[in-house]
Amino acid sequence: MDYSYQRKVQAEARDVVNSQLNLNLIRDFVIDTGVVLNASLFGGKPNYHSNSTPVLVPVINDPSDVAALAKRIDSLSDEALMHEGILQKHHWEAAEFWKNSEGRPLQAPASEGTKGIATVCGQLCGVTNFLMWLILNPEEMKELTSLVGRTFKRYIGACRGFEGKEDLNQLSFASDVSGLMSPEFYDEFCAPHEKDLYEEFAPTGIRYYHSDSNMKQHVGILDKIGVTDVNIGPMISVAEIISQVPAMRIHGQVPPVRVLWQGSTDLVVDSVRQDINDMTSSGADLSQLVVCTAGSVNPGTPLENIEAMLWAAMEFGLLKGNVKESLSSIPVDFDRKEHVNQIS
Repeated sequence: MDYSYQRKVQAEARDVVNSQLNLNLIRDFVIDTGVVLNASLFGGKPNYHSNSTPVLVPVINDPSDVAALAKRIDSLSDEALMHEGILQKHHWEAAEFWKNSEGRPLQAPASEGTKGIATVCGQLCGVTNFLMWLILNPEEMKELTSLVGRTFKRYIGACRGFEGKEDLNQLSFASDVSGLMSPEFYDEFCAPHEKDLYEEFAPTGIRYYHSDSNMKQHVGILDKIGVTDVNIGPMISVAEIISQVPAMRIHGQVPPVRVLWQGSTDLVVDSVRQDINDMTSSGADLSQLVVCTAGSVNPGTPLENIEAMLWAAMEFGLLKGNVKESLSSIPVDFDRKEHVNQIS
């Protein structure tokens, strides 16, 4: 909650990226309230741990709790949703701080996207309970996913109205828990609500979907709900994604743990070459690939490995509109199965 300290750390990080990698980060205004901001509007105190991302104290301890939660949230105005919950209040405190200290315009919490339906439900119930109740209490979980979906429609709409971004034609979801569901359950409980939100807020624009989990069996469903851009777990290759959805734009698929963090620079370069080779061999446009990790850059990742990833992207990919020649002749030794051992 120390916004001056946040700003100091952000500025130092930007300086490192600029001086060491010769890159300028596009956005230099970030309000950091943790990954549970969106779910927190339904209630729940955040718990912070030294070795993991924040979680919420569950607000649904029994499936029968869903009805009361729905009654309370549905009674709130659209504007109130932007301020409901502990972290929403901290968000606005930070926004006021930036406005007063740097003249920044107030930024709403969810104009460009939210956590996905499954991840929010996992935060509200506890992930294990949510997955179990999908089987044991499907009606209550259908009401919960419906509640999150219709609330987010009002929530995102209010945020865009506040910022004057009603015409913004893009929307992103981040939902690691989706990959822990079977494709059938994801398709039944969550996908319809995410499709509805995409159609409302990105009718013809970018529909981005991030998940660190194994989404290999979910790609077809993502295509069905109109996703245009994916950044999904490293267990699936560029070739496998493109074979299912030839028009998909892929942000990835360098494995963030075994390759970018723990691997050698040669392994990083080989992983990037494999992704580029997959794209060109499929006949897809190389501009459909954005070279990056299939997930986050982990703390402790060597700077030289990040430099290697950027070098490979420029050496074998597109640079200022020019396509490198002879991409099909790149020898590739990268074995994805050998270098990926993570689910989330």
